[in-house]
Amino acid sequence: MSSAQPSRIVFPPRGAFFETLKQRTEQYFQEAGLRQTGNWRLYLKTLVSVGLMLGSYVSLVWWVEHWWSALLAAFLLVQGFVLVAFNVMHDGAHGSYSRKRWVNFLAGSAMDLLGSSQTLWKQKHNLLHHTYTNIDGKDDDIAIGSLMRLSPSQPWRPWHRLQHWYAPVLYSMLSLYLLAFSDFHKIITNRIGNTQMQPRAAWELPWFLAAKLFYFGYALVIPMLFHPVWQVLLCFVGVHLLFGLTLSLVFQLAHTVQGAHFPLPDPQSGKLPAEWAELQVRTTADFAPRSWLATFYMGGLNFQVEHHLFHKISHIHYPALRRIVQKTCEEFSVPYLCFPSVRAALRAHFGFLRSMGQRPQAAV
Repeated sequence: MSSAQPSRIVFPPRGAFFETLKQRTEQYFQEAGLRQTGNWRLYLKTLVSVGLMLGSYVSLVWWVEHWWSALLAAFLLVQGFVLVAFNVMHDGAHGSYSRKRWVNFLAGSAMDLLGSSQTLWKQKHNLLHHTYTNIDGKDDDIAIGSLMRLSPSQPWRPWHRLQHWYAPVLYSMLSLYLLAFSDFHKIITNRIGNTQMQPRAAWELPWFLAAKLFYFGYALVIPMLFHPVWQVLLCFVGVHLLFGLTLSLVFQLAHTVQGAHFPLPDPQSGKLPAEWAELQVRTTADFAPRSWLATFYMGGLNFQVEHHLFHKISHIHYPALRRIVQKTCEEFSVPYLCFPSVRAALRAHFGFLRSMGQRPQAAV
C-alpha cells in the first residue's frame, strides 16, 4: 500500500440499503422455492464445459493430423478452459456451486487443473477483491505495477498514453504469468501485493505443488511424447495467450470502465465514503444483461453487480436478482451502472484506459 494511504481501511456500518436487498433476495428464493446454490442447469453446463475441454485435449494430443485441425482443436481447448473457469471454478471457489463443501472444493479445484491455484484465488479474489473492490493498494486486480494505470490514484507514467493500445498484449499474458511466476511468488513471500496472506492449512502447500506438477505433466510432458517439442511449446503458448486475453477482458469489463468508482479512504481514519454494499454497486458494472450467449459463456460474470453483492449465490440466479437489485438501487438513489452489450462495455473499458493514460492536470 502506498505511503499516502492509511494502514487500516474501515467501512461505515451497513445500513438500510443492504438490509433491504438481503430481505428481498431471501424472499425471492423462499417464494420461488429455490436453493441459492446451483441446480441441474449448472450441472449440465459443467458436463458441457468439461466435455469440451477433455474432448479437445484428446483431439489435440492424439487425433489431429493437419495444422488446421490442430488450430481448431487448440481453439476449442481454450473455449473449454474458459467455460470451466467461468462456469465451474468460479462458483465452486465462492462456495455457491453446491450446498456441500466437498463438491464446492472439487469445482473450485478446476483452478488448479487450469494451472493456477484455488487457495491463492480465494485469498486474492474472494477476500481482497470482493472486500476492497477498486481500492488502490488493497485490490490486487488493479495492481499491475507501473505497466498500466488502472486507478486515478495511481502514479502516471508517459507510456500510459499508449496503454489502450498495448493493454491486450499484457492481458494475454495473464494465465502464463499466474502459472509460471505469480503463484510461486505469492506462496514464497506469503503476501498478495502489500497484504499478508491469511494462515493456510498444512496440506495446501503440498496440494499446490502436486497440482502444478500435474498441470505441467498433462499440458507439456504428455504432448511432447507424441509431437515435436517446438510444436507443443508453440501450441502451449498460443493457448494461454488466448485464454489469458479472454479472462482479463471479461474481468476488466466489470470494474475498470467509464463510470465506475474508485473509492479513497480518509487519509487519517481510513474510513471509506460509503458502506460496503453501496461501494460494491458504485465500483462495479453489469453488461449485456439480455444476452443469453454472454451469460452462458461468461458464467453470469456479466452480472457483476449481483455477484459482488451476493457471491455466495450461484450465477444461474443472477438474471432474476438483477431486477431486485436495480429496483432497490433506484429507491436508495445508488447509481447502477449497466452497459447494454459486450461491445458497449469494451468501448467503456478502452475509453477508461485512454482517459487514465492522459497526464493528470495536477501533475502539470
